[in-house]
Amino acid sequence: MMDSQALTIELDDEQFEAVLGDNLLSSLLSLGADVRYGCRAGACGACRLYDASNCESILSCQTKITSSMLLTRQTPAESSSFSVLSHVYLDDTSIELALLGPSDESFGDRVSVSLPSQELSKEQAYFYECMALNPAGAPLKIVLQKNQLSDEDWLQALGLIAGDKVEVQLSTGVRKGRLLYEMDIADATVVVISSPDNAMFEEYWRESLLDLTPSFLGHFTLFDNNDLTLSLADDALIAFLQEALANSGNTPLQLIYHGQNVSAKDWAMLLRPLRIHPNQLHFVR
Repeated sequence: MMDSQALTIELDDEQFEAVLGDNLLSSLLSLGADVRYGCRAGACGACRLYDASNCESILSCQTKITSSMLLTRQTPAESSSFSVLSHVYLDDTSIELALLGPSDESFGDRVSVSLPSQELSKEQAYFYECMALNPAGAPLKIVLQKNQLSDEDWLQALGLIAGDKVEVQLSTGVRKGRLLYEMDIADATVVVISSPDNAMFEEYWRESLLDLTPSFLGHFTLFDNNDLTLSLADDALIAFLQEALANSGNTPLQLIYHGQNVSAKDWAMLLRPLRIHPNQLHFVR
């Protein structure tokens, strides 16, 4: 007989038995569910899921389990065909695409892209989530990374040419192009710290931040993708932050962490001896 305190959480095509009152993210992770997370403090949005039972988007790290839930990793979105304007081979593992279509997304917004396939219908197509890298008003610019695509889709991406069509899903019901402005970092001194798999976005960050502030003080990449928390103890990171603090003058140093799987609590332990307040740290998944 099932415990009266046990509730069923359905996440896409998997079912988990959770306990009434538990934190949703912690419960799912402990049960082996594949759920993205970042700060675990409700700031970064990495753990966002869509609650189909109540037709609303939720942050799983901030949600207490009060009933059975029907969840999906895919938030409601509208799909449209976009034309490839340019295809730039960045290196052996990444390709930049500029796409023309009905989009008002800009730097920091999330979109999902599906590569053309002769074997799959639109309903069967797999969409890869990407970060919009273009300024407001410009054609949508994204980067496709080999380690995030299937082998077949990577070959498809390599073969794209100007004029080819791709399907793009755009989130509905959310504000667009607000990432940098909501950080309130105009004219501030800023550094960006990235997880290893986001290292290649350095130049995109530099370009976007220099439009907001002349005091972009640099980019640092954490060294260990398997244990990012351990990376916070890296002497090179501490030296990087100490140098940035020395160059920031009397202006509070603003930190942007572009990555996941490092909690706000872990960051606080690093920043406290440096006298950097937690509200100076911004999370971007």
